[in-house]
Amino acid sequence: MKKDKTIETLRGLAILLVVIGHVIGSAAEGGMQVDDDSLLRYIYYTFIDPVQMPLFTVLAGWVYALKPSKSEIKEFVIKKVFRLLIPMLVVGACYFIVQYYTPGTNRKSDLIDLWKLIIFPYTFYWYLYSLFFVFVLIAILDNIGKMKTISSWMLIFILSLMALLTRDLFIPMESLNYFSYLGTLYLLPSFILGVGLFRFKVLLENQLIKNICGLLLMGCVVVQQLSWFNIIDVVLLKDNFYGLLIGFSFTILLLRSKLEINWLIWIGGLSYSIYLFHGFGTAAGRIIPRSLDVNSTALIFVTSLALGLIVPIIIDKVLDRFKITRILFLGRR
Repeated sequence: MKKDKTIETLRGLAILLVVIGHVIGSAAEGGMQVDDDSLLRYIYYTFIDPVQMPLFTVLAGWVYALKPSKSEIKEFVIKKVFRLLIPMLVVGACYFIVQYYTPGTNRKSDLIDLWKLIIFPYTFYWYLYSLFFVFVLIAILDNIGKMKTISSWMLIFILSLMALLTRDLFIPMESLNYFSYLGTLYLLPSFILGVGLFRFKVLLENQLIKNICGLLLMGCVVVQQLSWFNIIDVVLLKDNFYGLLIGFSFTILLLRSKLEINWLIWIGGLSYSIYLFHGFGTAAGRIIPRSLDVNSTALIFVTSLALGLIVPIIIDKVLDRFKITRILFLGRR
């Protein structure tokens, strides 16, 4: 099947945002450890955080809808175990060990806690655990025919959105996140949206929906900016009402844009390997300059971003040559 150049372009953009986000860090103690009032933190908060995961996951839903589950659920689940969970555990374990033994890395855990990767989400690999359960749930719904019509799809989308928006009312903050189920609740509406945008083209092509998305995006960005500069007392998070509207509306507008950018298409084709291995490169891009007494924020940012893209591509080319490493590390046949 010929690949959609717009989808591949947006996959490249999505993984680029993910890598930039991890270069900066989601908080002051992560990534480059930039201050909360810095320009990089502002960029992360206003553009990257509310967009990266919705965009990435809407595209995952779109790609799933291209080739939905038509086989037995057992066969589908086994395929996803090999594609998502085995690389998550193998690469995650490697990252855990490298992080433990390498001086200058952030958020070290005790080596004895390595077994917890089986049960609890670990750093950015939480996404693969959560995405696995999203795939399984949607495949089950598909197999019982619950997403064939726009009305049934809309009902499931609204229910998933309500579950996410009311999550904190029923689940205490201190609850243990077994098998990254909290992440599953976060990703589910985005994935379902991606499925619907592919199956029911009227959602994407309707001019009224485009106009509504544009107005919602502008309105939410205004609220976001007023919140960031402490002009209004509104908490804006990636998974609350305003944050989700930004992610969803921006993604829909991007899909309508029909962007085709060759270098992003190339990156998009390697997006899974980049996701799996970018942490090794971004960490090296921080640690190496600082070990040489180079403390330029701009230089560390560029170095970390470059290695976050280059290192995974090199690793991909090496591991893809051997059957066992292709299966264990890359999730390929």
